[in-house]
Amino acid sequence: MAGLPDAGFQAMDQSLSARKNMTRHCISSFSDIPSSNRLPTLVWGNDRIGAGLLKALRAGQMITFEDRPSPYEWVASQNKHIVVCEEGEDLSQVIAANYAFALDAGLFLIPEVDKDQAEDLLEGFYRLYDRDSDLSPADAQKKLTQELLNLCGSIPVPDGGTVTFIGKLPFGFAYPEYPSTHLFEYPDLGCAVVNGFAAEQPRTPGTGVVVLVDPSTTAAPEIQAAVDLLEPRRAFIRVYQDRAANVRDVSAMMEHFPYDLLIIATHCGDSDGYRWTYDFTDSEGHHRTFVVDIAVGFASTDDPNIVKVGQYMRYISLDGVDWTDRAAKAKLYVGKALHVFNNRLADEQNKLEPTKKENVDRVVGSAALKMHGSNLLFAQHTMAGVGTPIVINNACLSWHRLAGNMTYAGARAYVGTLFPVTSSEAAEVITKVLDGHWEKLLPVALWSAQRDVYGSNLRRPYVVAGVFPQRLRIETRDYPARIAEQLSTSLRGYRQMLAETDKAQTKRVNAVEDIIKYLQGELDHFKSMEA
Repeated sequence: MAGLPDAGFQAMDQSLSARKNMTRHCISSFSDIPSSNRLPTLVWGNDRIGAGLLKALRAGQMITFEDRPSPYEWVASQNKHIVVCEEGEDLSQVIAANYAFALDAGLFLIPEVDKDQAEDLLEGFYRLYDRDSDLSPADAQKKLTQELLNLCGSIPVPDGGTVTFIGKLPFGFAYPEYPSTHLFEYPDLGCAVVNGFAAEQPRTPGTGVVVLVDPSTTAAPEIQAAVDLLEPRRAFIRVYQDRAANVRDVSAMMEHFPYDLLIIATHCGDSDGYRWTYDFTDSEGHHRTFVVDIAVGFASTDDPNIVKVGQYMRYISLDGVDWTDRAAKAKLYVGKALHVFNNRLADEQNKLEPTKKENVDRVVGSAALKMHGSNLLFAQHTMAGVGTPIVINNACLSWHRLAGNMTYAGARAYVGTLFPVTSSEAAEVITKVLDGHWEKLLPVALWSAQRDVYGSNLRRPYVVAGVFPQRLRIETRDYPARIAEQLSTSLRGYRQMLAETDKAQTKRVNAVEDIIKYLQGELDHFKSMEA
């Protein structure tokens, strides 16, 4: 263990020694590393560090870095899997090298993709079926495929191989001949890898607690198919359907109920909303004009006269400078503007109000999930009671924003779509994943299902994120008892949080009390099942 304080090392040492017999060291410098059988040190340059690190790991060598360019090398696979990682983020390369080492996989580095170019490509997928486009959907797909191939170059995938892409884009769309998955280089790449590997260790429960969401906004036969297929496998299944699939109940479930697999069947996409202009003076005395787009969703409360408003905000411009123009924004003095703006919005006594309001047809990035009665704007920082579920978001355009946000919130795997799908093809693909391709590695199951449905057609809308060796599986467990135990743990934590919260923070107190009420209600329900 490197760099841990003494107390941290002692705590980890006690935990590890209780689980497994292993040698443990705490090091603070290179000289602390045990020197027995140390091989010659690999000397590497200051770039392409992932390739150098994997070479060193494979050889059992130490590695040092010099201020010079590294050799242009890639590391061959020891099986049939290869990891393709964007350069640019050194930490991402370090994680990619360790991930590849764990899988005996190869590592191939590709040039970093410009953020503006990445956003343009994703927008191309989103607008694939726009009527005002100069290209047909088929031609647009070919164009996007070629652009992705140009960014990757010639990837040395072994015959019959599989791929993990690490970066900003769904590169796997351009390689339909290979099963593939994706990991986002930012944020929390390391957590995503750990979450995926940890869930597939021996004696882990798999995906036995299943939640299905169907607000009946579109035909969704895959929901009943999931019940018919998973019930005989002894899964615990909860269904939110029609009026029960409302924003309030689904939001609370997504964040606090301890499920393993979540399948959503609804409409998804950027919603309409509002463009609000704010004029204010920041703490440095500068007059600022800040323009934002806002999408909203509404949830009921216990008081019939009060609704809870969920909000997604996208920055448009500051002092006339387009927020997406990175070159112009680099020259703009931002200073304290954003800090003051957010504080004023949160200040109930002196709340900042917009000076101009307009309607907009699309709030880019809002990725609203249509529930019964309103839109759900996912903004949670945790899911499944601080769990690590698999999410299958079987809705149009469900990859955009939500793949990254739900991975950040803890989802260990996420399946979504890059462009619109019909209800019939959506049902067919996911039903095949749950039926004929059950218990295959999830990227292989999705790849196989899309081959079954689309054949040689370029149309492959579904993409998966998460580590490659994950699968849908159900183990024999007392799932209600497990759920009750996890609810009890969460309830104790939130009661302690409430006790430690300043009562003057009314909003926070009310929010924590609402969570406690939800958890207590769920726990009472599961205890009544035991009686």
